[in-house]
Parts: sequence; structure tokens; C-alpha cells
Amino acid sequence: MPLFLNEVWLGDVSPKMIDEAVMFFGNLSVGTKPNNLPNDLRMIAGPWLSAEEAKVMFIFEINDPSTMFDAFAERMVSGLFARRKLTLLSDWNGLKAYSDRINV
Repeated sequence: MPLFLNEVWLGDVSPKMIDEAVMFFGNLSVGTKPNNLPNDLRMIAGPWLSAEEAKVMFIFEINDPSTMFDAFAERMVSGLFARRKLTLLSDWNGLKAYSDRINV
């Protein structure tokens, strides 16, 4: 299953919202997720909190990240998330295979 690095900037950093973020990401890290997240979403690593900005990072696997739209939009509207950056991850062997293929 594809792996993604998810960087989520927190929208509202009030104590109430920080508590909500801690509960949300803590639950997700042990496999407990709200009903609006797809069944095949699984957190692989993290969550980690940035020391420089109000950002949470974690790695997850999912077949189709577009199925997360409702869950992400709900957290944007609530103020929990301000924005996110989703990056598809590939292993180093994939780059090595590509390098071997183009350097024939």
C-alpha cells in the first residue's frame, strides 16, 4: 500500500484545540479513528510535533488518499487544521532501480 508523509499545520492553537489535536493524533496512532476516516488508513509512524511551528507530522498508508477529503475538510472547518502537505513516499530501492534503468 502507498505510504504518505502527512504534514498538518494546526489552525487554532488555543489550549482546547491543542487538547483536541493530542486526542485525535493519539487515538489515530493506536488505530482508533473517527468514522469519517477510511477503513484502509493506517498510521505507520508518528505523530511528531514540530518544535518550530504548530505542525504535526506522521506517516500513513492508504490506497486512495482522496477518500480522506471529508475528514480533512471537517477538521479545516472546525479550525483544528489550517493546511496540510501530503507527500507520496518511495523507498530508496525504487530510486536505485530507476537510476539503473536510465544509466544503461
